[in-house]
Amino acid sequence: MARPRIFVSSTYFDLKVIREDLDRFITSFGYEPVRHEQGHISYGREEKPEVYAYREIDFCDILISVIGGKFGSAATDSEYSISQRELKTAYDLGKQVYIFVESSVLSEFKYYQANKDVKGVRFTAVNDPRVYSFLEEIYALPKGNPIFSFETGTDLTTILREQLAGLFQRLLVEDSNKVKTSLTQELQRSLQTVDQLVKFLTDEKTKGNTAVEEILFSNHPIFDAIKTLINNKYRVYFTNLKELNDWLEYAKAYSAIPADEWDDHEYMEWVRDVSGKTKKEIQILSIKKNLFTTDGQLKPISPASWNDSWAKIERRELSKSNSIDDDIPF
Repeated sequence: MARPRIFVSSTYFDLKVIREDLDRFITSFGYEPVRHEQGHISYGREEKPEVYAYREIDFCDILISVIGGKFGSAATDSEYSISQRELKTAYDLGKQVYIFVESSVLSEFKYYQANKDVKGVRFTAVNDPRVYSFLEEIYALPKGNPIFSFETGTDLTTILREQLAGLFQRLLVEDSNKVKTSLTQELQRSLQTVDQLVKFLTDEKTKGNTAVEEILFSNHPIFDAIKTLINNKYRVYFTNLKELNDWLEYAKAYSAIPADEWDDHEYMEWVRDVSGKTKKEIQILSIKKNLFTTDGQLKPISPASWNDSWAKIERRELSKSNSIDDDIPF
């Protein structure tokens, strides 16, 4: 069973004890902590280590950012520190983030705001005023920037326990509303399709058959199905199998599985490696073969005719005795 992965972001030496407290707390929930000092990030040789840390955030579900009085190591591609860049990366990716700031830093933050332009002013809670300038950026964000003050690891984990409980309850409510939302959206799409058909056929009666196909195609339900399955942020669109293959390969890192190795000969399959440092996993996308013509063109289908089983996704955990290459058939 897949476990939520939680990325712990902070400077290291001054917050080492806090990071260990967080590790024990996250593990006690059955979740998977991601900490660079524990080897949870897979580093390559092509780029600097920090780049691989930023990429790992994309494979995590939550980021916990702990801000103390140290600026930390500077990022190579910006004016931020590495830990600040990690938080910005998570925010840009739309991840759930929780931000904790040492109480002494927050207390002096108001003094910084009132005196930051005063020449020669000195601050005692931080070793670099860029810690405060980054806090200003966080507070200025329009959403997704919960900030909490803490003094000890117990303070931090107590707040985090309440936040995770609230997050779980909210997800349960959202899940229960999905069916209603899905039915409403399907009805809206169907009504939109009918409205387009009536208007178009009234205006251009001589193009009846072509018009029907064009309207059905523009509202093809497979686009929304794939967007939902792989959690894509923008609209999916393709007209044939080649365009779908190219988009999955170059934009989403999926590889097509040869036809003779499909689990079901009626479903085409694509695979993507989603392994973390401690777990080997692959994600398999399956799409009904007969949604395409023999020459690979996508067939027009109305939303009312769509079956959710025609497009599905499965996450498989690989056994420790097998490598990724053993399970991916190419």
